[in-house]
Amino acid sequence: MYILKFARRFSVGKSNKTARKQYAYTDNFTLADLKKGQSAQVRGFQDAEHPSAQRLMQLGLVRGEIIELLRSAPGGDPIEYRVMGYSISLRKAEAAQILVEN
Repeated sequence: MYILKFARRFSVGKSNKTARKQYAYTDNFTLADLKKGQSAQVRGFQDAEHPSAQRLMQLGLVRGEIIELLRSAPGGDPIEYRVMGYSISLRKAEAAQILVEN
């Protein structure tokens, strides 16, 4: 947050618009943003009180778990992930609700 304010105020890097996009992307990195073979660590959910989020937590998508994108359907939906030694398929909309970090 403070880095973004610094970048806006002093125009560090390219333009303010580019800096804003770069920092916003790293703060909101989701499962839907992963590429094939890439893995990340689960940070949480955008809405942890939602019933689908509760169900995903019961399936093992909890903070700190490593998740890897295995493959996706030709249309891009659903997407198969590996977490805790098993495979799980999620819709792209569900994957966009799960926050991760590299």
